[in-house]
Amino acid sequence: MRGTTLSGRPAGDAPHRIRTSAAGAVPAAITAFGTMTVRLPGGPLRLGPPRRRAVLALLLINAGKTVPVPSMIRSIWESGPPDHAVATLRSYVSRLRGSVATRPLHGGAVFRLEYCSPGYVLHAAPDHVDVMRFERTVEQGLLAQRHGEPPETFALLSEALRLWTAPPFEDLVGYEFAAQEAARLDNLRLAAVEARAEAAFALGRSEEVLGELETEAARHPLRERLVCQLMRAQYRNGRQADALRQFEHTRQYLADELGADASPELRRVHEEILRHDPSLTGPVSSWRAPGRPPATARSAERPAPPGEPVPAAGPCGPWGEPAGGDPAPLAGRRNELRRLLAAVEAGHRGDGRTVLVVGEAGVGKTRLVREFGRRCREAGTDVITVHCPRREDTPPYWPWIQALRQAAARRPDAMAALPDDTRRLLASLAPEPAPERAAGAAPQPAGPGRFEVHDAVSQALLELARRPLALVLEDVQWADAASLSLLPFLTGQSAQSRLLLVVTSRAFGLADDPALRTTRAVVLQLHNAEEIRLGVLAPPDTQRIVTAARGEDVSPDLCAALHERSGGNPYFLRGLLEALPDTATADDVHALVPAMVREVIIERLSGLPADVLAELDACAGRGPDGPHDPAEDRQLRGWVPTEATRRAVRGGLLAVEGTPPGRVAFVHPLVRDVVRQELLPTGPGHRGACSSAATGTDCCATGDLTHGRARRAALQAVPPLP
Repeated sequence: MRGTTLSGRPAGDAPHRIRTSAAGAVPAAITAFGTMTVRLPGGPLRLGPPRRRAVLALLLINAGKTVPVPSMIRSIWESGPPDHAVATLRSYVSRLRGSVATRPLHGGAVFRLEYCSPGYVLHAAPDHVDVMRFERTVEQGLLAQRHGEPPETFALLSEALRLWTAPPFEDLVGYEFAAQEAARLDNLRLAAVEARAEAAFALGRSEEVLGELETEAARHPLRERLVCQLMRAQYRNGRQADALRQFEHTRQYLADELGADASPELRRVHEEILRHDPSLTGPVSSWRAPGRPPATARSAERPAPPGEPVPAAGPCGPWGEPAGGDPAPLAGRRNELRRLLAAVEAGHRGDGRTVLVVGEAGVGKTRLVREFGRRCREAGTDVITVHCPRREDTPPYWPWIQALRQAAARRPDAMAALPDDTRRLLASLAPEPAPERAAGAAPQPAGPGRFEVHDAVSQALLELARRPLALVLEDVQWADAASLSLLPFLTGQSAQSRLLLVVTSRAFGLADDPALRTTRAVVLQLHNAEEIRLGVLAPPDTQRIVTAARGEDVSPDLCAALHERSGGNPYFLRGLLEALPDTATADDVHALVPAMVREVIIERLSGLPADVLAELDACAGRGPDGPHDPAEDRQLRGWVPTEATRRAVRGGLLAVEGTPPGRVAFVHPLVRDVVRQELLPTGPGHRGACSSAATGTDCCATGDLTHGRARRAALQAVPPLP
C-alpha cells in the first residue's frame, strides 16, 4: 500500500494531469467523432470517395490487428462485391498509404499501413486518434473506480466525456461495421456517464452530474440504472418530487413499451426516497484524513453560532460537503440572501426581477441559491431549478426546455391554458410540456434569434407565474447561445409579472466569453435586473465555519492560517478542514493540498483555454512566497502583459499586486500550488515576466491592493466588456 504525503497526494503519483478543454487542446491527427477527418500540419486532408474513407475507418477500428482481405471486401461491399473488388481495394489502400502513412500528420503523428498476410494492418498511437484516446481514458477511469478512487475516477471520466463532441463515424453510419462500432462506443460512453455519476455521489458533487443524467435518462428511458442515478441525484439536490415523478414516468413507460414492471433496484430506490433512507446520500468517510472522525460527528457536537443562518438538513450538501451531514453554516452571505428574498417579495407584488449571481468556482453560488430555494418553499413560493450541462452537443434552448418540462409537470393547467399556436411551437422544442402535439409534426427551427421561440417560452413561463414562481438557472456559463439570447427578452417581458429569474455564473466564464458578457450587459441595462457578486469570505466568516466544524477551542493562528490558505473560498476551506488532522497546527496548513480539493481544481483548470493555462503555468513559479530579484525587473521592464494575462485577471485567477509594482500573482495559494504540481515547468524568463509586469497597462491599475482583496479589485479595475 502506498503512503500519502501531508498534501494528500499518494506517494509516487505522477503529476501533470491538467489538460486543456476540447477547444484549447491540440486536435488529434485523425478524428472520428463526427465526420472522420485526417489532419496534416497545413490543414485537413481530402480522403476521397466514401468507400476509401470506409477502408480507413475499418482499419482504424481494428488498429494494430490484421484485417483479412476477404473480411474487408465483405465490410466495404455489403450488398455484394464487384468483379474486381480485390484490385479496387488494393488501389484504395495504396492511395491511403501514400496520403496517410508516408508523411507526418498533425502534431508529428506517424501512421504505418502495411500488408501482413492475409490482409492489412494500420499501426496508430492512441494519442493521435480521438476515439482511441477516448476509449483509453474511459478504461483508465473505470480502473480507478475498481480501485476505489472516486477523485481520480471523476477526473478521468470527465476528461473522456469532453472528447465526445459528436457521434463517432457519423459520415459512415451506412456501413454496418461503422454503425456497430459507433454503438459500442456509445455504450462505453454511457458506462462512463454512470461511473462518473457514482464517483460524483461519493465526492458529494451530485449537482455536477444532475443535468447530464437528466439528458441521458431522457434519451435512454429503458436504461434503469441511469434512471436510478437520476432519481438519487434529484433527491440529493432537494428535488424529491421530481424523483418520484421520474419513477412514475419510467414505470408507466416500461409498462406501455414492454409490458414489464420496474426492476427491483428501481423500486428499491423509489421506496428509499419515500422513507428518506439515509443510504441514499451515501457516506464519504473513506475520503477523510486518516484517523479523523466524520464531519457529522463533529458538527453534531458543535452547533453553528447563534444568529447565523444555517440551511435545512438536505440530502446532500454542495461543493463536496459530506453527504448526509449537517452542512457548514451559510456564513458571510446574509446581505446576498436578503437581496434575493427581497426580489421574491417584489415578485409577489407583480414586480418581476432577474438577479445574476456571479462568483468564482467554489465561492458558494449553489449553496446560496439552495438556501434561498429552501426559504422560498417554506414561504409557499414554487421553485424550479435547472442546471446547464457542460456539453457542446446540447440542443438549442436546453435549459428552458428543462424548465418547461418541470413546470408542466407541476402546473399542467397553466400549460393547457396557452394558445394552440404557442403549445405547438413549444412541442417542437420539448414534446413533454405540450400534451396535444400533432402526430408527425416536424420540429421547427429554434435558432438563437428566433422571435417566435422567445415569445412562446416567455408566454409559457409568464402564464406559469400567475402564481409566484422562482426559476433558478445554474451555471449559465455552459448554456448554449440560443438559451443566452432568450434571457434578455424574458427579463424584459417579466417586468410586470410574478416571475423571479435567478441566474448563476462563474466569474471566469463571464469575463472570458464574449456572448455571455454581451448577454449580461444587455440584461443589466433593464430596470428590473440586478447583479450580486459573491466575494471571498472575510476572516470572521471563516472563523465561524471553522469553529462550527472543530469547536470553540480552535486557536486564532489556525483560523488565520486556514483563511490565508483557502483565500476565503468556502469550498477550499471545507476541503482543508476535512483533510486537516485534529492535532494539526497553523504550520501544517501552509503545505496542505487536500486530494479532494486538488482534483476539483484540476477539473476546473481543465476547462480553461490553452493560452490561459500556459499563462498560469508561467506565473506559478512566482507567488507571495517566491523570491524577488530586482535585476529581473530591470531585465523585463519593457514586458507587456499578454491578452491571456488580462483574461486571467478579469476572471479572478490572477491579480496585480503593488509590491513590486505590477507584479502578477495568484489569487488563491491552493490554485497556485496545484498548477505548480500538475503543469509542466516553463522557462524562467517566461515565469519572471509574468511576475514582473510593466506598469501602465490594463492589468496594473490596482497597485495599492492587498492580496486578500485582489480578486474583487482586479475585476473592478478590468471590468468585463459589454
